[in-house]
Amino acid sequence: MKNKNVSFPDEWNGWRLKNNEIDYNVDDNNYLLSRCSYLRDNLIKNSSYKLKNSIDSYSNRQVLAWGCGSGKTTNLKVLCANTDKSTLIIVKTNEEIKKLVFDVKALNTEQSICGIYEGSNTLKELKYNICALEKYKIIVTNNWRALYESSNVFIKYYDPIKNIIMKRELVIFDEFQDPYIDIIVKHEKLLVELYKRELIYGKEIKLTRENIKNMVEFDKSIFSKIFDHLPDIKDEKLYKERVKWLFEKLIISLGDLSNTNIVSDITIYQDINNFIDERTKLIILDATADILFKDSNYWNIEIYKKNKVTIHNDVYFDTISSRRKTRKRKKTHKEEIIEDIKKIEEYILKSTSNRHLIITWKNTEHIENLPRFIKENLDKSVSSKCEIIHYNSGKCRSTNEYIDYDSIIFFGEWFNNTSHAERLSEVLNVKITAKDLVKSEIIQAIFRTQARREKPISIAFFYNYNEKLLDGYDSFEESINSILNIEDSDFKRMATMRRILNIMETELNKNTLKKVRNFICKMNILDLQNEIMEIKTSLKELNDIVDHKFKSRRDVIPLQNALIKYFNINLIL
Repeated sequence: MKNKNVSFPDEWNGWRLKNNEIDYNVDDNNYLLSRCSYLRDNLIKNSSYKLKNSIDSYSNRQVLAWGCGSGKTTNLKVLCANTDKSTLIIVKTNEEIKKLVFDVKALNTEQSICGIYEGSNTLKELKYNICALEKYKIIVTNNWRALYESSNVFIKYYDPIKNIIMKRELVIFDEFQDPYIDIIVKHEKLLVELYKRELIYGKEIKLTRENIKNMVEFDKSIFSKIFDHLPDIKDEKLYKERVKWLFEKLIISLGDLSNTNIVSDITIYQDINNFIDERTKLIILDATADILFKDSNYWNIEIYKKNKVTIHNDVYFDTISSRRKTRKRKKTHKEEIIEDIKKIEEYILKSTSNRHLIITWKNTEHIENLPRFIKENLDKSVSSKCEIIHYNSGKCRSTNEYIDYDSIIFFGEWFNNTSHAERLSEVLNVKITAKDLVKSEIIQAIFRTQARREKPISIAFFYNYNEKLLDGYDSFEESINSILNIEDSDFKRMATMRRILNIMETELNKNTLKKVRNFICKMNILDLQNEIMEIKTSLKELNDIVDHKFKSRRDVIPLQNALIKYFNINLIL
C-alpha cells in the first residue's frame, strides 16, 4: 500500500470519523499506516514493553503503580496489539476508547478488537444481537457500560480454535475507576406497577420469582417506569439478558415489602465481583494506586518510575472565606466568592508562570457552574491565561490536555465521600479512606501539568481554614509533601503551624485560643522554634497585640502557658 501525503502528529482533531466512529479503512489504510509510523518512531521505541513482557508473571489481583508519564497507556497499546489473551479493558472516556482501539489497529490491523461507546457500530450491533461481542478478542468500553450490563454481555468470549465459549482471561482498568454501580429503583413506582398487575393487595404481597420471571418474559413497560435510564432494546434476547439480572438482584433487595417504607428508594448493587471470579486476572493501571492499595494482602503492588515534582519557589497558600455549602444569602455568598477570586487574580498577576490550571468545586449552594463563574469574574488579562475545571470531573486524571501548563491552583477544599471509600474497600478487599482518595486525585491533577514532563511548576492552594475541614487540608498537605523533590520548604513549616493550631482548638478554651491566635498573627510567628524564644513586652503593649484588656499580670498566665507549651515562646512581662 502506498502512503502518500499523509501526516499524523499526536493530535486527534483532524482524524476522520464515520458515524462518530473512527473509520479503520479510509484512504486505503493510509491513516493507519501513518499512525503506526508515528507510534513506532515517537513512542514505542522509547518504551520498555514492560507490560507486554510481564503480563504472565503478574498475580490475578495486580496493581501497577507506575508513575505519571511512565508509559502505561503506550504499554497497554503494545500489549493489546500483540496479545492472544481474551481481554476486557475499561477506560474512563469515549475519547480514550476511540484512541486505544485505533492505535491497536494501527499497530496490528489483524487484531480482533472493538470499542463500545455511544454511537459506535459495535454498540448498534449489540442492540440486535446479544452475542455480538463474543467474537472480539479484545473489548474496550467505559466503566458505566461495563457494570450496567449483564455480566454475560462483556465477559463471554468465543474461542474459534477451541470452539468453545469461555470467560475472558484478562480484565484491565486503565486508571483507577469505581468498580461498582448503584442502580436506583423507585419503591413507590414499583408498588404501583405491582398493584396494576394484581400482585399486591393492601399489605399482602404476591411477589414470587415466578411472577418476576413472567414480568420479564411478557411485560417490558414495567422496566422503563421502575428503572431510570433503561436503554431502548429492540432484540428480545438482549432485552431479557439485560433486565434478568436486575430483577434477580431486586428480589434480594426487596425483603418484606409490607414492612418497608415506600417513600425510600431501593438500591441494586452491581460490582466487578459479579462478573469475574478469582481465576480471572484483574489488573489496575494507576500512578497513585500505591496510596489506595497500601498494606493490602489481597493485591500485589508493583511500583515503577515514581516521579517527584520540582516547584518554582514554594507552595503558595492563602485562606478564603467562601465555602461550597453555606447558610448565607445568595447575594452575600456571591460577593464572598468574588472577593476570594480577587485573591487568585492577585496571585496570578505576581506569578512568573504562563498558563494556570485552576481546579475548584463544580458548584456551590448558590452558583450552578463555579468554573464558569470564576472565569467571568477574573480580569480578561488573567482569564486568558487560565483553564478552569472542577474536582472529580474526569479531567483531573488521564488527560494530557494541560501538559503545557506550568501552574496549578486549587480553589477550595477537596473531599471525597466516606461511604464511597467504605464501598470501594468492601468491593476491592482493601482499606481505602476518603483521605486516600483525595490524596490520589490531587497528585493525579498535579501531573496533568508539565510536571508530567519533569519540568518545574508552581502550586497554589486557596483554602477555607476550619477545624471541621481539616481532613481535606491534611490530604492536600500529605499529597504535596509526598511528591516534592525538596527536603525543606515553607509549606512544610506552614503545615506544622496549622497542625499546632488544630491541637490548640481541642485543648484550649475559646478565650485563650483567640488571644494565642492574635498574638501569633500580630507578632508574625511563622515557624515553630526548636529552642525557647523569649519575647519581652509590657502589659499595655500586650493588650494591643491580642486585642484584649488584661486586668492584671495574673490574667496573662493562661496565654503564657499556651505559648510556651505549643510554640516554645517564653512571654515575659
